[in-house]
Amino acid sequence: MRLKDLYEASQTKTCDDVTSIRDINDQFDYDDEHPKGEGDSPEVACGQANGYNELKYIYNSKLKNHVVDRKITKEQALKALCCACHDLENPRQREDFYQHLSNTLGIDIS
Repeated sequence: MRLKDLYEASQTKTCDDVTSIRDINDQFDYDDEHPKGEGDSPEVACGQANGYNELKYIYNSKLKNHVVDRKITKEQALKALCCACHDLENPRQREDFYQHLSNTLGIDIS
């Protein structure tokens, strides 16, 4: 197996095993260079700093209603968040992040 294949396999397994947003956040080191969200709104942070949890916000505002409506499962939503964090180059642009979620889950995230 090539190194790239091993890396991709490890990333997939990492996301397959998530059961909470904390599981995703724990995979990333995050230093908040823009406290209180100043100047970073077009970007998505994976990880948590200073009590603000970007992924929890995205889950609650963009994905939770789809889970409640049974269009997707909570597990699918968490895996999609995790995959977007791993697949997109940092800094992750919000528009790209939401598009990745839409494509992965087959629902409109806008």
